[in-house]
Amino acid sequence: MSAIGRRINIGLVLFVVLSMVGTGGTTVLYQDSASELRTQNENLREQNADLRQNLDETRGELQSTQARVDELESTLDTRSEDVDQVATELNRTEQQLNATEVQLAETRQSLRESEDRVENLQGTVSDLRSERNDLQDRVDSLNNEIDDLEGENEDLQEQVDTLNDDIDDLENEIEDLEGDIDTLESENQDLRNRLERACDALDNTNESSNACQGV
Repeated sequence: MSAIGRRINIGLVLFVVLSMVGTGGTTVLYQDSASELRTQNENLREQNADLRQNLDETRGELQSTQARVDELESTLDTRSEDVDQVATELNRTEQQLNATEVQLAETRQSLRESEDRVENLQGTVSDLRSERNDLQDRVDSLNNEIDDLEGENEDLQEQVDTLNDDIDDLENEIEDLEGDIDTLESENQDLRNRLERACDALDNTNESSNACQGV
């Protein structure tokens, strides 16, 4: 019997005793009161049993609920850790995103600068190509002049070769003529010597000749 049941029974007994004292303690009243008390006591025992069963069920539910609470708290702790981890990852991701956005902005700026540089270089290339074309035209013109000069040079070289051949022929002719002159001078000298000897012979014979005059 629980403490609640005992307190209720004691209170009823005291009530009955006081009632008996107040009324002179007649037997009929006592018996009715005792029967009523037994009935009430039986009812209280049944209620007490029901309350015990309810208490046991409630304790079971409490234990189950506590186990669920513990499970939920564990899950909550895990979720809290997950939240902290996700928050850390989110923070890291946001930092990476910020860094990426900064890098993207720098890259876009570099791209714009590169595009400007490319545009300037394209202009320079266009100017250089135009200059190259002008130089190529000049080269072609100079090559044509060179071809003309080389043709003229070949003609002049042929003339020089012809003149050299003529010079060689003239030098050979001069050499032949100089040889002829030397021969003639030698023959002339021989004739002079013969004439002198003939004139000397005539002088010895006291004869003279017109051919000897001036010898």
